[in-house]
Amino acid sequence: MRAIVLERNKLVNRRLIRFLACAGFDPIGVGDPAELEPHIDGAQVLLADAFDGDVIVQAIRRNPSLRAMMFTAEPLDRCLRYTVEHPQISNVFGRADFASPPRDWELMMVLRRLARPGEAPPFGALLNWGFTGFQQQVADTAGRDRVVHQVAEFIGRLGVPKRIGEMFSELAHEMLMNAMFDAPVDERGEPKYALDRKAALALPEAERPTLRLATDGAKLVLQVTDPFGRLERKHVFAGLSRGLAGGAMDTSHGGAGLGMVVCHNSTVAMIFDVVRGQKTEVTGVFDLDLNLREFRTRGKSLHYFEA
Repeated sequence: MRAIVLERNKLVNRRLIRFLACAGFDPIGVGDPAELEPHIDGAQVLLADAFDGDVIVQAIRRNPSLRAMMFTAEPLDRCLRYTVEHPQISNVFGRADFASPPRDWELMMVLRRLARPGEAPPFGALLNWGFTGFQQQVADTAGRDRVVHQVAEFIGRLGVPKRIGEMFSELAHEMLMNAMFDAPVDERGEPKYALDRKAALALPEAERPTLRLATDGAKLVLQVTDPFGRLERKHVFAGLSRGLAGGAMDTSHGGAGLGMVVCHNSTVAMIFDVVRGQKTEVTGVFDLDLNLREFRTRGKSLHYFEA
């Protein structure tokens, strides 16, 4: 598989080439958009900064089978107009600054997914070996509240700022609300519980979501999985775009814009993995080595995969 890197910084370009080769791609590096054209036909993957978003779009129009990935050191909302309009752009990497590459673990995870679409990584692959955490299946609204409290307690024992525990508790609550109220459907495919998200709810075993939370001391990873696989790409990208812009919410999926803003504000990276009709897996990652000011100002990542 041929992959193209468009990156002006030579050190970052070489590093991206190395990761692509490791993931099984045949990489080509260019440092100027003018050098891109001869390589577009026949390429499967293009990596470039969001600064070159218009160049990426031109490449996609010329080669519609091209899968493009953006990286950015700027706020994520500046990339979203490209991702909303172009399904070929479903991966955005945040980076510290324009002289830094995307995060190693994240880059390798996404490249491996693209090279081998049928091999979704297990939860533990997002963490260093030796991580600690817990998982809990949630049966009802009382169980939801208990596990949200458990999330806060777990993070509180890490000695990190209290705000991190508050953010991840809010994130856990939002992710579980989506999995419990929005995901389940009846035999006709109609939502079963979405009309009243304030109701007490007890789910049959086949409809129960699972929450996982773990840390390796460097990253904090929260994941919620439901057995329905109904989340759509537009709920992620268009929902977040509306939410960050403060626009009207789409109520067809629990007001996806507001929920996506919670996800965005609580993590450095969000990963959405959908197996249509079988599973939706939503994963949020926080970098424990960042102080809260750095966390608020650095570029954030957003990834969507569908099988």
